[in-house]
Amino acid sequence: MTLTDKIKQRAYQTNQERIDHLLLESITNHDTEGSNIQRLEKALSEYVGADEAIVCNSQFNAFILIFMVLGLKAGDEVITSPLSSGIAVQAAIFMGAKVIFVDVDATRFTLDVEQVEDAITERTKLIIPISLLGNIADMERINALALQHDLCVIEDAAESFGGAYNGTKSTQLSKLATTSFYPSMPLHGFGNGAALFIEDKELRAKARLIRSQGKKGMQYVSEGIEACMDPLQAAVVAFKLSILDEEITIRKDMAQKYAQAFKDTPFHTPALESESNFAYYPLLLKERAAFLSASQKEDIDLHIPFETPLHLHPAFAFMDYREGDFPNSETIAKQLLLLPLSAYLGEEEQDKIINILNVM
Repeated sequence: MTLTDKIKQRAYQTNQERIDHLLLESITNHDTEGSNIQRLEKALSEYVGADEAIVCNSQFNAFILIFMVLGLKAGDEVITSPLSSGIAVQAAIFMGAKVIFVDVDATRFTLDVEQVEDAITERTKLIIPISLLGNIADMERINALALQHDLCVIEDAAESFGGAYNGTKSTQLSKLATTSFYPSMPLHGFGNGAALFIEDKELRAKARLIRSQGKKGMQYVSEGIEACMDPLQAAVVAFKLSILDEEITIRKDMAQKYAQAFKDTPFHTPALESESNFAYYPLLLKERAAFLSASQKEDIDLHIPFETPLHLHPAFAFMDYREGDFPNSETIAKQLLLLPLSAYLGEEEQDKIINILNVM
């Protein structure tokens, strides 16, 4: 059993009584009134300080819902980062929009704002900053730039949920945002799920209608998609949200331990920001393959989040980007390694990880 498997098992066992109760309750009592969904949406909105949250079945569909209410169409340009999961990119392409990539900052791994400004054209409609690995993009400057050019900003907060920027929670740093509850995300269920946050009340109502196939009662009154969240997943995510801050505190202590252990090493380590969600501990390692090999011998599975940035993936070759177009993203993708960082990682296990890396 790998360390990741052990951590997952330990997380479940620690909260087994509560989780089993939620799962059994959701299975045996059909949630016809959507009470699990309502509870989760209320809890999410209260946690981040939003008027409302809208949950759905995947972050891809969360983006589609926002794109639909904004009227994104063929020919519109969407600026985002090539260093991401690609969900926003695929959703924008699905809508017929043109994706314009901009390189990331070399230290924070988030959109380089100066390059964003250079990429804006008369066709630009959206900027989608990716708050990556717990690092929140420079939302203040991005929002100011968007206001200057009359553009919308959608924060992709999948990996930063629970974190904050100058006291404001991630997802509330622009008028539009999405987050993900996929199992590898900071806040997660046992399956897929997501949430979107829309400041405008009328657009929220439109998104809710589209999410449910465009139906009111038995009548189709609008175009729509099937994007409702599974009530079972909603129950699990609501519980996980109730213990999220406690888990963030534990992860913060572990991140500080890593930082102390590696402070006199050649590793490129992140600057620890007090408002981070500490969901990941990234290292940039020029000899990444050697570290991976050594860790695998010890049953410690370190994680490579990106093998290549999106502009070099075969599916996006039609965009005509080339190797060397986004040097920071390319270097980070080649060198980035994530260390285990979990509220359910044991002290001895973390010490073992540190020792393996320090003897390399």
